[in-house]
Amino acid sequence: MLSAASVSLTFGGQQVLQDVSLTLDRTTRAGLVGANGSGKTTLLRILSGAATPEGGSVSVSRATTVAYLPQHIALSPGKSVRLVADEGYQREHNLAQERSELADRLIESPEDHSLLDSMARIDESLENSGYHTRHVQVNRVLRGLGFPDDALDQPVETLSGGWAMRVVLARTLLARPDFLLLDEPTNYLDSESRLWLSRFLAGFPGGYLLVSHDRVFLDETTTEILELFQGSIKRYRGSFSEYERRRKEELENLIKRWEEQQREIARQEQFIRRFRAQANKARQVQSRIRMLEKVDLLEIPEHLRPLSITLPPPPRAGRKVLTTESLSRGYGPRQVLRELSMEVEQGRRLAVVGRNGAGKSTLLRILAGRDQEHGGTLTIGKGVQCGYFAQDHPESLPTGKTVLSYLEEQAGDESRPRVRDILGAFLFSGDATEKPLEVLSGGERTRLAVASLLARPLNLLILDEPTNHLDMTSQEVLAQALRNYAGTVVFVSHDRSFLRSVATDVLALWPDESVVPRGWRLYPGSYAEFEGSHAGLLFAEPDENGTVGVDPPRQEKNMEGLRRYGDQKARRAEIRRLRQAEEELLLRIDGIDSECRQLEAELAQPEVYTRGDAVRQRSNRITQLKKESDRLHHQWEESVRRLEELDV
Repeated sequence: MLSAASVSLTFGGQQVLQDVSLTLDRTTRAGLVGANGSGKTTLLRILSGAATPEGGSVSVSRATTVAYLPQHIALSPGKSVRLVADEGYQREHNLAQERSELADRLIESPEDHSLLDSMARIDESLENSGYHTRHVQVNRVLRGLGFPDDALDQPVETLSGGWAMRVVLARTLLARPDFLLLDEPTNYLDSESRLWLSRFLAGFPGGYLLVSHDRVFLDETTTEILELFQGSIKRYRGSFSEYERRRKEELENLIKRWEEQQREIARQEQFIRRFRAQANKARQVQSRIRMLEKVDLLEIPEHLRPLSITLPPPPRAGRKVLTTESLSRGYGPRQVLRELSMEVEQGRRLAVVGRNGAGKSTLLRILAGRDQEHGGTLTIGKGVQCGYFAQDHPESLPTGKTVLSYLEEQAGDESRPRVRDILGAFLFSGDATEKPLEVLSGGERTRLAVASLLARPLNLLILDEPTNHLDMTSQEVLAQALRNYAGTVVFVSHDRSFLRSVATDVLALWPDESVVPRGWRLYPGSYAEFEGSHAGLLFAEPDENGTVGVDPPRQEKNMEGLRRYGDQKARRAEIRRLRQAEEELLLRIDGIDSECRQLEAELAQPEVYTRGDAVRQRSNRITQLKKESDRLHHQWEESVRRLEELDV
């Protein structure tokens, strides 16, 4: 059990947490929500022991293990992806080291039976944890999070920030604690990896508390929602959708009460103004003044107020904004874009979707003019002014400026008088406009970076993962802004709710040309329609011109399967061969396990453990057998993986 009692913390003169108390256990499957800056990360850090509260306490039951995934990580160089993930078994690594030390002591003190008892307990613990076959689980988790097999031995220092975060997420999951604390685990995950993580958590035997801004993911993984607001926690039982419904009802009730209170205040103030100068009404006036002073004013939280966003019109451009012909891009022998031909018309919002490694970010860099090393042609339409939001854009904001001064500097002449309105639409108001850029949170930096694009005289926005680090209110702000935007948008996002809300057209990319011809397909229609007709897997055919933004007849729904394995007879023969190999490998593994158990039983016999040479001989043989077992398990895992690929 993990619990917090009256936890409080002040930061920068602001009360972030105030008397927060909660209890979490192995049955907890909770989402932690709240506005950016409300203290979600701070609370997780305190619960994990990474930070200390000013008041109150955190307690963890004896023998309860807790693993924490932070938002920001730093990996030490010199290790591979596989080795860092394997650190999730650190407890077992320590036990194995302890067993080795006990074996050395047993050689020196063969009459000490307590050493054998300790070794037996460790052996049982290691066996129950699956330690000796852990590479199977390590590889499974890494593949589930999107790592191809040829990347498992890649040095971690060569990874981007998003891929490095996936390695740390794998290590955290592999630790198999009693309780998980996950701070935005879906950041940098594509849709496929988010689905895999959702299924992993469904089978996780412990409890967890997670922060995510993905509504669909929260619905799939949580049974209760903890809302952090103004330093306090409120618990809502049920799914995230049920939480939103109840929160909407509460907000509607709050707004109704606020409006009634405002009307009553206005009525009393009118009476005071009218009769203040009349002596015969002095007592009544003073009574009403005292009454107003005692009113407990209701306040609608800023992040829950209804939004209304009006943006300056973008410069005019021609009908054809972007045209590509046979656009291709490769990195060495690897081709990520193949003969992509399309048109994007004025006013469309094109979502680019696909697995990691399919070339989404590469395509956006090419369209934005940041990558010139491509084949084919890219034609930008007449009068098009392009703005590009890269994944690392928020991190590149300058220093020495405030939110207001930065946006005033970025805004065009037409937008400059409305800078404060634009900031207000993106949830920067009052003192927040004078915040130095250096102290902004990740979500605030993203909001400001997108606001700066919308305030400039641009008519084409190219946005790569603009929803990363945004809370749900900020995502709604951005979605509404893009829907109201009269220009053209090409964007990448893995947030399904955001995709459904914004996209008018979909370009689906696939990293393997054998799945679909050329590895891409265009779908003229909303993301919801794309999901409905293809279940996120099948891609619609483009029209004869490869054009997005037109309304061709609906595509045939009966499409051939995505995966082909050529000749069916050869495929069935390969499946039979792999199944036979799988059975043979399991028999060999069982034989090794049986021999190991026999040798371990012999080590417990007095005629063996009293002789140092006999102990060494059997211990060395056990080590050799376990190495052989690991090798065979790896072969078995590869056979199973190939069977899963073939027998779909």
